[in-house]
Amino acid sequence: MSMTRAVRAMPAMFRVGFAELIAYRAEMVVWILSATMPLIMLALWNSVVAEAPIAGFGPTEITRYFAAALVVRQLTGAWLVWHLNWMIRSGGLSARLLRPINPLVYEGVTMLSAMPLRIAVLTPMLAGLVLWRPELVIWPGAAALALFVVSVLLAWVLTFLVQGLFGMLAFWTDQSQGLFGVWFTFWMLLSGYIAPLQMFPEAFQSVLAWLPFRGMIAVPVELLGGFLTPRDALFDIGVQVAWTAILLLVSAVVWRRGIRRYGAFGA
Repeated sequence: MSMTRAVRAMPAMFRVGFAELIAYRAEMVVWILSATMPLIMLALWNSVVAEAPIAGFGPTEITRYFAAALVVRQLTGAWLVWHLNWMIRSGGLSARLLRPINPLVYEGVTMLSAMPLRIAVLTPMLAGLVLWRPELVIWPGAAALALFVVSVLLAWVLTFLVQGLFGMLAFWTDQSQGLFGVWFTFWMLLSGYIAPLQMFPEAFQSVLAWLPFRGMIAVPVELLGGFLTPRDALFDIGVQVAWTAILLLVSAVVWRRGIRRYGAFGA
């Protein structure tokens, strides 16, 4: 019944979420621009591979990779860890718990409602990259594009769930944002965000294939950029699905226990 109610309320939640984002549009644009690290990494790596390709990445390939990384980062961005942490610590979660919709569902819909604004900011950036290097535009194929849609959706869910888990730690500790900072450092290094994972030693790539980091950036990036075939992507998407199921289960358990602790203190 709760799921049915959430589905019926989703259009209204989208409208409310988008209205809130427009009300704070300047802050939102700054937030979106803060996720443009791929442009910085492109400038750095472009100067490196200009002399000789590395792991098959020359100037065109590295531009295509980080252009795809920019797209994926914008489509999978979330801010749940900070907002949830603030709501728990300030007591603002109490009012959300009185609503018929789970607060996490509402937060997810609100973040998805930011997509039009994200795309509006992303479009001129991509146009500039295409004007600079028109050869970066390729057609990855219908199958790869379809798998990209599935993969980028799973990447967003993984990002949301991981941030939710770190945000829920605020039920027990004031250091949840600091702990997330540690995670974020590993994520930047191991997800393909600051360098293609093909540049890592092959043995290390085999380990990364089983960790959640690769599925949060590299898999959809490689599909969109034409670096990963649909056949090879099936394994990676399977790993994404497995981690999504694990994180959903863990999140449900942590949320229930956290809410009991939150209520025990009369919040």
